[in-house]
Amino acid sequence: MLDDFLLFVEVARRGSYAKTAHDLKVTAPTLSKRIRLLEERLGDSLFIRSARGVRLTSFGKGLFDQFGETTLDLHSAVSQSIEKEVISFVLHCPQNLMTGLLYPAIEKFVLEKNNVNIVIEPANSNVLLSQTSFDLAIRIGQQKDSGFYQKRIADVAVCLVSRRGCINKNRLIIPYSDSQLQGMAFNQIEKQYTQESVVNDITLVRKLVASGAGVGLLPMTEISELHESLPGQIQYESDLIFTRPAYALWANKSKPTQLASFLINSIEECVQNTPALQGEVINLS
Repeated sequence: MLDDFLLFVEVARRGSYAKTAHDLKVTAPTLSKRIRLLEERLGDSLFIRSARGVRLTSFGKGLFDQFGETTLDLHSAVSQSIEKEVISFVLHCPQNLMTGLLYPAIEKFVLEKNNVNIVIEPANSNVLLSQTSFDLAIRIGQQKDSGFYQKRIADVAVCLVSRRGCINKNRLIIPYSDSQLQGMAFNQIEKQYTQESVVNDITLVRKLVASGAGVGLLPMTEISELHESLPGQIQYESDLIFTRPAYALWANKSKPTQLASFLINSIEECVQNTPALQGEVINLS
């Protein structure tokens, strides 16, 4: 309706359907049809048509006088913004992923989209997205917020892991909350340990495992980092326990924006080359 109202303003300025159609590069029948549909929605006539052209009705004149200049100014501002092609993009992503296995995708996005003002918000916890502003968010685990569209982009296997020679294998170090572990049948595993530490930062759990502080319940994203920094010194203490999905989330429309789609595609390319993001248990030998 707003686009049709702009057409009404343009016709009113020129006093001619033919000239408006020519200047705006639309067909005269299309222009006439859209003005007619606008009149039907508004419930009154906008123009008096004659062989000499068109004149505003009193109703049309009132609308033009009140909103005509504002409509043109708004259209001009939007057009200038598009021409400048300077836009903003806000990404939310867990810090361990954006500085780790997903870094190649983030790097590609930043380097290729040099006309975009990019804001990256590192977040390891699932903050309420409804309380913040973003264009794309990457989240690990089942997403229960139906207010956002989502696409599953990866799967991350979770195992128990320790450093070889660890002297405190009675301590279990967990980076997940009870709600995150709900339904994972984890109780029997917990009973095997006499000590338990809940650490609400997955990077810190990785560092504690690296120092031999205990057995860590870690995703492959962190285990791959351990294996890379301490080759041959990391070992599994269990088979695959469960798998956590990774999602890309966005708002407003069922399809992500062009920029968000570019980043999602880059992430998916990264996942295809990264076993630790494909739900697999990586080889530590």
